[in-house]
Amino acid sequence: MALRFLRSWKPVLGGFCPVAGRTVVSERRGAVVTVAINRPEVRNAVNQETARRLLQELEAFDRDPGLNVAVLHGKGGNFCAGYDLKELANHTDSLKLEQDVTKGPGPMRCDRVVPSGPSRLQLSKPLIAAVSGYAVAGGLELALLADMRVVEESAVMGVFCRRFALEAALQLADQISSFPQKCLRADRSSAIYSCYDAQSFTQAMQFEMDHGLPVVPSESVAGATRFTSEGAGRGGKFS
Repeated sequence: MALRFLRSWKPVLGGFCPVAGRTVVSERRGAVVTVAINRPEVRNAVNQETARRLLQELEAFDRDPGLNVAVLHGKGGNFCAGYDLKELANHTDSLKLEQDVTKGPGPMRCDRVVPSGPSRLQLSKPLIAAVSGYAVAGGLELALLADMRVVEESAVMGVFCRRFALEAALQLADQISSFPQKCLRADRSSAIYSCYDAQSFTQAMQFEMDHGLPVVPSESVAGATRFTSEGAGRGGKFS
């Protein structure tokens, strides 16, 4: 749905209110539940524990007959900065992705990597994303999971590892050429297939998984390592 821009809702949903030891915090308000990512120290980047907790909380909302609407947001001024690249770079052996999209939940994106999370979850009740600060990479994917998005004017949304300038066609071509090519081409192929050839949502997701999974060992882990050790890609700048 179309975005509705607000100047600020931070005093209601985005203020810093950490709860020790809990990466996802839920609060019931009558027939409405708020689900908050609670890792403000890393701009609410999602690690494996957080991804599992998000899935559990949203599934619990969907099952609860006393709840009608859920609001997803982030603590501390940011919605979600995507997947925690430090975890990806340092704990690659713990990442186990199911290739069959009909089995289990979906991954949350960070150059097509991550743990089981809610990215393919199809809820039977409305979900609203309240977005402030950064909603990038997997964070943008979480925002798009919602039926509606309420977005602050200052929010930053995008996928930085695919971002480029629009100054000239040749400059654009040079920049695209400098991006991780396997990941970029897999994204392009998935977008075209899902738009024109897929017969169902599941078929489109299976195509994306089948063609995206080989990118993980060849490009994503190395990119996450460069990000954490060298800062490559911070602020949407890639070189």
